[in-house]
Amino acid sequence: MAKLTLEVEEDYDFELIGICSHAKDYRLSWEMNKALELDLVKGDNYELSVKGEKQSYSFFNFIDEENWVEYYLINNRTVNGILIPEEKKSDYFLLIRGVLRGGQKESLVKGIAEIKNVLTTYEIEVESLKSKSNLLF
Repeated sequence: MAKLTLEVEEDYDFELIGICSHAKDYRLSWEMNKALELDLVKGDNYELSVKGEKQSYSFFNFIDEENWVEYYLINNRTVNGILIPEEKKSDYFLLIRGVLRGGQKESLVKGIAEIKNVLTTYEIEVESLKSKSNLLF
């Protein structure tokens, strides 16, 4: 009898923005809501098991149903480890699912950079990340 193998290709169809900030997650979320006219709300922590050790990352989300875009603010650091080790300089990630209109991503990056508690922000090429599977939820 022939053996069948199912291969699943992961979908990394999202944009990722790295944010460097010493602000607490709730403060950054509030500032981003105010500056970018979002409505990020605290959700259940994003839990991940790495090498048998459970890690929990703060997680905020906003679903813009009118434009079919989802925004997720995720902490990159816990006491147990880093969500994306190759991006150690990022304290947070803004993960965006959906289609952004022309210039909208650049406008988001610029708007986040203007927040007083943000040191820097930058776009991240998702395909270049080794641990990009940690961002699938």
